[in-house]
Amino acid sequence: MWGLKLAVCILFDLIDFTLGRTLFIIPFGGELIGCALCAAMFGPSGLLYGLEALDVTEQIDGFIPTATIIALMNRPKSDSNANA
Repeated sequence: MWGLKLAVCILFDLIDFTLGRTLFIIPFGGELIGCALCAAMFGPSGLLYGLEALDVTEQIDGFIPTATIIALMNRPKSDSNANA
């Protein structure tokens, strides 16, 4: 299940990077959608996506894969490493 969440986050970050400025007509529309998406998938830690709103110029946040970083932060712990 986590792999699917990671894929959704990567896809959303790619859309934000390539089409984000033209796709989301409402200012901060991408941040609102991304924040809701990440919060729905990862709970309260998904709200960290809201940090993208700090870049009011919309110039830098497309280069930071915030949703993917949140997904990687929420990667499930593997039990196989406990035996090593």
